[in-house]
Amino acid sequence: MHRRDLLALALLCACGKSEPEAPGFTPELYCPGTAGCETAEGNLRAGAARIDVTPTCFETWTDVDGNHEYRASTDTFFDCGCDRLCPGDDGYTQPDEGEGDGVFQAVWIAGFQQGRAMTGARDASLGWRGEGDGLSARALVVERGETRLAIVAVDGFGWMNPFVRDVRDDIAAAGIDVDHVIVHSSHSHSSPDTLGIYGPSLNQSGIIPSYVAQVRASLVEVVGDAVDALEPASLSLGSVDISTYHTEKGVRNVNNDTRDPFVLDETLAVAQFDADNGESIATVVNYASHPEASAGEHTVVSADFVHAMRLTIEDGVTWGSYSRPGIGGTALLLNGAVGGMQTPLRIEVVDPDGNAFQSSSFDKADTVGSLLGEMALDAVEDASPVADPALSFRMQSLYLPIDNTGFQAMFLIGVLDREAYNYDADAQIDEDNVPELLTEMDVIQLGPLSMLTVPGELLPELAIGGYDGSHVNSPEVELIAADNPLPPDLDAAPAGPYLKEVLGAEHSWIIGLGNDEVGYIVPEYDFVLHDGAPYILQPDGDHYEETNSLGPRTAGLVQSQAEQLIAWQPSEP
Repeated sequence: MHRRDLLALALLCACGKSEPEAPGFTPELYCPGTAGCETAEGNLRAGAARIDVTPTCFETWTDVDGNHEYRASTDTFFDCGCDRLCPGDDGYTQPDEGEGDGVFQAVWIAGFQQGRAMTGARDASLGWRGEGDGLSARALVVERGETRLAIVAVDGFGWMNPFVRDVRDDIAAAGIDVDHVIVHSSHSHSSPDTLGIYGPSLNQSGIIPSYVAQVRASLVEVVGDAVDALEPASLSLGSVDISTYHTEKGVRNVNNDTRDPFVLDETLAVAQFDADNGESIATVVNYASHPEASAGEHTVVSADFVHAMRLTIEDGVTWGSYSRPGIGGTALLLNGAVGGMQTPLRIEVVDPDGNAFQSSSFDKADTVGSLLGEMALDAVEDASPVADPALSFRMQSLYLPIDNTGFQAMFLIGVLDREAYNYDADAQIDEDNVPELLTEMDVIQLGPLSMLTVPGELLPELAIGGYDGSHVNSPEVELIAADNPLPPDLDAAPAGPYLKEVLGAEHSWIIGLGNDEVGYIVPEYDFVLHDGAPYILQPDGDHYEETNSLGPRTAGLVQSQAEQLIAWQPSEP
């Protein structure tokens, strides 16, 4: 997550406390076992579908000063309504919504700065695999017996938990029979603002209600299509180590960590679902990195590197020196522990033909995505079949305190349009009156695969450790940069077990931004705030993430809830 400093929005420091659930709790939803999903006996079935979620209603503009930010004082917009057609344009028939009203109907792009108004979707002129690179939602539905789960991967910056709960209600109201829905956001930094903090200014939300409604309707449709596509399926699981693909660069040919300690999850994992005839139904990839290789120097929406990764898996890739076929089906990315910051920025990427890409661009995004797509194909080829995989899942809500004073202000002025709980709205916010968010975590088990949803951008060391340097995997960097003015005290780092260890499965996945986006989840030992303007300015060293986090207690609460949810088992009948 990126945003400008909230200089004008600081409030009082809040230091309240939330407690985890009491021992002996029962998850509020679990299948098999909950009414309607009493059993999970029978053969595995799977279905997949995809749908376009590129914004359809917006007006475009001319960036007169070339800074990629719309400013009414310098830039001009075309007041042509949702269809962007004005009188005299080819295809114009009649005025449509918003045409000629003098109001700029912008869609604001999230991820780098306020005021980045959309001018369209990326096309073939922007990168060698750009054609058709809009935004999509991809659904996988898996079923055994009476237990049916939908996982939807959306090209988006992050959908908050209230939206996810609304989508579940919509799906139920449409009569679509699923027991639970997971909504995951890829965290593309070239997608619309769905949190509210990237609008035209700091005190104006960037959320566009018409786009929220469009995506809600699309998710209902795509889940319904995936249910309709259900068929007998086989499952194979595999993984590769991305650090082994480039001797000189290691992981840093496709990914980077910009916060000390340098900890990067080198695993790219796949779950391959095939039909009885051997054809691919879906390829689900678990991998952790910010989709921001194209950075913010443009005004088009895009899936960033995720586009080329999926395209390589489905349709193949052609380099100058060779071609490789794809395997068809529907490819989904479930992004992992992306915090801290896992990103393709600040690295040089070299393709198989020796071409190098240093600067942020769509060519760089396509190269990273295609390389990752080939790694995923390798993982599929080496994947091991899973005989008769059992299916189960469980979900538990939890409250997280909003200690971040900037976030508190944004809630109070309505920029963050989300209900806060467990505080007195008529009293001053202080250490005894801290608002909290309602969020959730989920555990999904499919044979030897266990997946944990995390409601934000988890720093990878909370998932895999690495404080001993075991997850650097690149000769280009050290665990701690020599010039870091405020290095983390690794002697104070948590000893583990870390979340992937806690999952305790042969294949353990973290699904970041799963059913929510609450910002960065930072280890408490290295949570450092600016002395004069906490949460607003960042101190020396690598402490940007704190300005976009709920606060230092979030990591511990997430860890506790995860441990409790993972350890829970249904009682014997």
